[in-house]
Amino acid sequence: MKLTENNQKDLLKGAAANLFGFIVRLGARLPFLFVVALLYGKEIFGQYLFAVTSVETLGAVILFGFKRSLFHFFNDDLHRGDRTAVYNTVLTAMVVCLGIGAAVIIPVYLWKDFLFQFFPGDMAKGVFILLPAALLHALVEILLTATRAARKMRYEVTAKSLIEPYTLLIFSAGLFFLDHVDSGLFIAYWLMNVSIFIYALYAFGRVYEKNIRVWRGISWNRMKAMTVFSAPTAAYDLIGVLTLRIDIYFLAALVSPGALGIYGIALQIVTIVKKIRQSFDPILEPVISHSLKQASLQNVSKELSQVSYWIFLIQAMIFTLLLFYGNGLLGLFDAAGENAGLTLLLLVGAIIIQGSFGLSELIFLYKKPTINPMLSLVILVFHTGLCYFMIREFGIVGAAASLLVSYSVTECIRLVLIKYFFNIFPFQPIILQPVAMSGILLGYLSLLSSFTELQSVSGLVFGIIGGILVYFLSFFIIAQKEKKFILLKKLRLKKS
Repeated sequence: MKLTENNQKDLLKGAAANLFGFIVRLGARLPFLFVVALLYGKEIFGQYLFAVTSVETLGAVILFGFKRSLFHFFNDDLHRGDRTAVYNTVLTAMVVCLGIGAAVIIPVYLWKDFLFQFFPGDMAKGVFILLPAALLHALVEILLTATRAARKMRYEVTAKSLIEPYTLLIFSAGLFFLDHVDSGLFIAYWLMNVSIFIYALYAFGRVYEKNIRVWRGISWNRMKAMTVFSAPTAAYDLIGVLTLRIDIYFLAALVSPGALGIYGIALQIVTIVKKIRQSFDPILEPVISHSLKQASLQNVSKELSQVSYWIFLIQAMIFTLLLFYGNGLLGLFDAAGENAGLTLLLLVGAIIIQGSFGLSELIFLYKKPTINPMLSLVILVFHTGLCYFMIREFGIVGAAASLLVSYSVTECIRLVLIKYFFNIFPFQPIILQPVAMSGILLGYLSLLSSFTELQSVSGLVFGIIGGILVYFLSFFIIAQKEKKFILLKKLRLKKS
């Protein structure tokens, strides 16, 4: 019981820190959308989005699943009190990543003409500007993973929520006014990655003091153990990135850069919803990895169900607000229209399915690591065919719809498998409470729209601010006493 209570405390504390970081990050993301949409334009942003997507895909290959699988080895090292072993595990992982990166990047540049023939115009040019940044991205993730293993969340929050978004915003805006219109976004992306890498080195040095940083040389047995254990996770992460990004590749080949730019702006807005789940991820992974070693599966299932509840509680509220304000939000970035609004809602729905109902992947990650990549491979084949057909027929709306269908199928199958293998179900009936709260919010906004224009100043105030108050008032009416106590405690409205 003590273990579970400590884990819940760490989960809520870590999530609160990351959620605060997300709010800080949001302060840069919205201005960045104005920069790319109103200064650079949708066409250049479409090219930039395709290049960044390629970097993220290569980053998943280079990282080789270490962002999550390293906790398995860090936990063993820290359990023995051997912090020098953690340092050597990090260095070994970095050596593996650099080797993989060289093996992939060098041939890509040797045969770069092959890529150009598949994509129209200058769509592929930005890829060759940004591709080596995938190496920096992988090294940063390993260094920050080591700080999270020590449950020091502030460094990840600072890197991802302060340095990353604000350096990208400042450099992209500055380079535009220095007349680097065609290359400004790409140069800014490089400067952002260099800045984060320098900070990640500093953060690692702060957590793991100088006297334990003793290089013991490359242990081939250690390297083999790490790569063998991480291989299923690497495959799973790569398939996950491809599933999430195959729409970008198809859209880059089948639609105009402007249409891809609109889709990219919708994706940037969807990040608001996606970050709710990601606020829990940095602390959730080490906590669940530790729990699976120390506690029963029933306790782990309970922890996951509670996290799912809190994620869904916030995501459902945002989805309901976007039903009424999504088109207006897109209009701020010159991306409004019926298709854009529907695309945004479908993408948000997909992220809710994957974020609120996809936490059971963590149990498979550490207990049966081959299940995730096998399931994801099947879904990738299904999603690839569906996505191509839907984009040919419906454009960006089809891309979003295919992602929603594929995520829904994935999570349904995963729940069946977790029940079959472990005889647990990582949800409780209270997961449906946010649906009722969203229904109340939906009724409130519908009623409000009959009295005032929701896009007016009064409509925004009473709709968004008033809607949030109505939503959480319904929470205090519907939610269980335990959930109310937790929220009040985090808001410092109730004594411990």
